[in-house]
Amino acid sequence: MPALLERRWSFLASWCAALKGKLRYGCVAIKGGLWDTQRSTLHITLRREDTEGDVTFNFQRKLRKTREALALLAAVEHADYTAWRHLLTVHCGIDVGKEGEEKFEDRIPVRFLVCVDLKEEDSIEYDLVKFCGVDQRNSSQEFYQTLAKITALDKNIHPDRRGIDIEIPVQVFFSTDRIKPMEVSASELMAYGEAGRIIRDEWRQYEEGAENLPIARGSIRCTFVLEPLAVDFLGMMMHSEMIKTVEILLQNNIWFSQLKRLRLELHQDLWDNELESKKAFGQLFTGLFDSTRRTNLYSSKPDSFQLDQLQLFSISTMAASDFVALASALTVNQTVRKLEIQLSLQGHAQLTTRYWWTCLAYGLFSKRSRGFSSLESVDIKIRGIATTDMNGFNDIVTSEHPEEELLGFPHGAIEERVATLKGGSSMRWQFNYRGEPNLDSDLLSIPSPVSFVRTFSDDGVSEWVNVVIPGYGHCQVQRENLEFYEPSSVNSGPRLSTLNLEIIEPRSMDGLPLLLAAIGASLKVLTLKVRVLELDVNSILRSCPNLVELSLSTDMMDTQLVLDQSHEIQQSLSEFSLDLNGITSLSRSLSDGSNSLSKCVRRLRVRPANCWLVRPANLSTCEADVNTCLDMLAKNQSLSYFEVIVPGELKQYMGSFRQFHLQPTLHTLNLPLESKLALISAVYAPMITAQAVNIAARERSSLHELSQDMLCKIFACAIWPISRQVFFQSQHVFFG
Repeated sequence: MPALLERRWSFLASWCAALKGKLRYGCVAIKGGLWDTQRSTLHITLRREDTEGDVTFNFQRKLRKTREALALLAAVEHADYTAWRHLLTVHCGIDVGKEGEEKFEDRIPVRFLVCVDLKEEDSIEYDLVKFCGVDQRNSSQEFYQTLAKITALDKNIHPDRRGIDIEIPVQVFFSTDRIKPMEVSASELMAYGEAGRIIRDEWRQYEEGAENLPIARGSIRCTFVLEPLAVDFLGMMMHSEMIKTVEILLQNNIWFSQLKRLRLELHQDLWDNELESKKAFGQLFTGLFDSTRRTNLYSSKPDSFQLDQLQLFSISTMAASDFVALASALTVNQTVRKLEIQLSLQGHAQLTTRYWWTCLAYGLFSKRSRGFSSLESVDIKIRGIATTDMNGFNDIVTSEHPEEELLGFPHGAIEERVATLKGGSSMRWQFNYRGEPNLDSDLLSIPSPVSFVRTFSDDGVSEWVNVVIPGYGHCQVQRENLEFYEPSSVNSGPRLSTLNLEIIEPRSMDGLPLLLAAIGASLKVLTLKVRVLELDVNSILRSCPNLVELSLSTDMMDTQLVLDQSHEIQQSLSEFSLDLNGITSLSRSLSDGSNSLSKCVRRLRVRPANCWLVRPANLSTCEADVNTCLDMLAKNQSLSYFEVIVPGELKQYMGSFRQFHLQPTLHTLNLPLESKLALISAVYAPMITAQAVNIAARERSSLHELSQDMLCKIFACAIWPISRQVFFQSQHVFFG
């Protein structure tokens, strides 16, 4: 096969040489979960420093060659996936892992992550526009000749049918730099956003112009399509210029796939100015968690979010009032789909873990957030959860007046109301421990009007009113500057139904049962990642009766339960159980066909190589675990995914495990919608003329006699089993 591929596709050798050593295959995205494994993509970095002579001219020529080479490879994938993989691994030199590993088995997606070298700041916009803009329609003659050869080998292309435009997703990756000042990175990030705007405008004008010609019949055209931007802040302190940039880009409807490692700590230039610090955090929080839902005119996804994933690092030196401000912005969020938040404990802490959880209760799970926030998923990473951390948590979750509960105020003479604060209004923002305003501090003002301002503990007559302002938290404003209105709830029910919780320290989860008791009923998907699981599965399911998916991760294993028959499972909890702290004990449970709970386990990843984390390292014990897993795979028919990570001394077991790869399971897939529509269209197609088809053959066909009831029965029976995936890794373990 390799020799045949070489002969057939040898004309692409020079194009692959242009990419040799420049392509990498891996993942830079925020990890999506225990089972979100297929996130690897092809990375390419465009570097000016590799160019000699006339740097600008030669780099533009190299940029064009690189773009054309990537487009040709994408065309090869359309013709023959095996050839695409062969060219990437053999000629471009990408690493896809070892045989048996999941990375090795995955299909390499046709999508590219582009990193642009920032040696010349003024070139950022130009380079990206050249790569993803309409200049793609002005490729070289050599490119078109090579593309024609690929088209001739593509059996998916028919000469008499319309041509195909292969859209190639391109995502730009931007990272701050620990060497250069943050304000320089801010101007570079702004240039990325401007490039995206220019590219969109170029394509809009092109599509409306005379140059936009239809694709010729039987031909291929390749188009790089710019996707939302990915940004990594590297956990650096946030400069005011970067905060302003993020706010402007979001307001200008620039879309992001992720903002990664954003640290909630301001640059030292703001440390000595409390008012400016308050403004900076307010600007950041209102920018990230805007109450306005924006539409992406260039996306086909109907329910997409402007900021798909946001990763925040909060620190314990952060003022408690600033974390309240964050929570207040979360309650009206219409921008972020998935939030990951981590608390880093440091000396001189102002923010206790108890108050951190109290604020999260308000921002994520309270009556206010349930009614107005569009957040769907949250990842929380913390050192531990003590019982005392949960004091007051449930009170806020269940309270009809969560603002008063959060801030310790009595209920007002009149109910809470929602208002718009007039632009330029003065605000008191500093309070003592009794909640009394500091009248000596400078007043804060926001130039633009602010909606979703909520009054609380209001006597109905005072000039100054207690309010919670999204992004700014507890403030006092003058009553005359509030324009009250009756908001309509954004959500008919809670949108937040997915929780991923990671507890870092072992034996530090005493408060977890209280947390699950408070919010478990609202969860559909739950992931717990702990060193050692101190809760049994049954108690988790009792606290979370509406779960459809439960994933549990320990040092030794990851397990996923699919609870599609939750009523039957709830009834059997007293009868069955699963021990998830031992590979051998769990394997025995999964071998028991009568255990209805074990049948819910769809995915399992075991790590005998981690045995040294829970007991003295012993090769014979690891080998016993491995053999128990093999016995389980021979008996179990419900697992659809299994991965084992063993010490290097046991790598000879790969063949034994791989024999179970792609074996059918008890689970099935329904007939795809496309196939159903094809059959329906054939059944109900209008009768065609005798001149077009032999009359006798038409009369013998009973296809048109199928009733609707019979079609439903066919669709119900047209299922096929899901094949099990089995993957194997080995790694070095030191056995004293």
